[in-house]
Amino acid sequence: MFRSNDRWALNRQSESFRATRTELALLLVATGCATLADRFNSHALTALSALLYGLTVIAGVVIRRRRARAHWQAHRDAAETVKSLAWQYMVHGGPFHSAVPDPEGLFHQQLEERLRPLRRVGWQEPSHDPGIPWVPPSGQQPHDPRHPQITRAMRAVRAQPFAARKDIYLRDRVLDQLGWYGGRAGQAHRSATAWSTLTASLTLLALAAAVARSTGIAANWDLSGLLAAAAAAGVAWLETRRHHPLSYAHELVREGLETQRAALTMSVPEDQWPQAVAETEHLMSPQHTDWLARFGG
Repeated sequence: MFRSNDRWALNRQSESFRATRTELALLLVATGCATLADRFNSHALTALSALLYGLTVIAGVVIRRRRARAHWQAHRDAAETVKSLAWQYMVHGGPFHSAVPDPEGLFHQQLEERLRPLRRVGWQEPSHDPGIPWVPPSGQQPHDPRHPQITRAMRAVRAQPFAARKDIYLRDRVLDQLGWYGGRAGQAHRSATAWSTLTASLTLLALAAAVARSTGIAANWDLSGLLAAAAAAGVAWLETRRHHPLSYAHELVREGLETQRAALTMSVPEDQWPQAVAETEHLMSPQHTDWLARFGG
């Protein structure tokens, strides 16, 4: 279920970004044609501009009906829910502590409870993966057909002693996510800086073009509208990709994970391990990241 939803989330994310990029590009080209039509008094360019504006409206309607962004977020939440529950099951974290009588049944119950709100908003478990189907290795195939999401590898980790489970969790989950969040925070910061610089430059150029036209230096050209439209498209793209808030959120999650990693390594006894794992998984949840991103915008 994780791999299926992960692939669909990536597919829908790409579709959402492509659709927004296409809509912004159509608007920008239409504005450019309108500017040239005004300069050269061209009826053909005026007609082309009107056609492009019409295509932009149609593209917007199609985008809204496809709801790619909503589907992307739903599949991402489902994928991360399954992944988090799988890790908690494996290392005896959260509700899957060592004394629980039926961890497999509890896993199924917890999974259904977490997925129920997503089903209410239209999420459905993908019937097939986009692209080439993924065939799991033998260790990742389910051992019990009653619980198909629990693999042999997951059961093998759960059967390990506390010290081994702790080492596996710290190495393969926490350190892996530390690297991921650190890399994404840096990437988002660089992208935010580049796009902010570009939009500020375009805005200044639009101001310069308006001043030049008003003073008669470039009376025959009105580029301020085109440059302002380009700056607005840059701002819209920056907001779509959420580089600023995600850079802030990912860096805070990375810092929280680093603190949690030190605590898990040094001072968490076995009886407090389930709660500590649950707190660590909460730090990595999409809902927590989205909550932090609200304050980073």
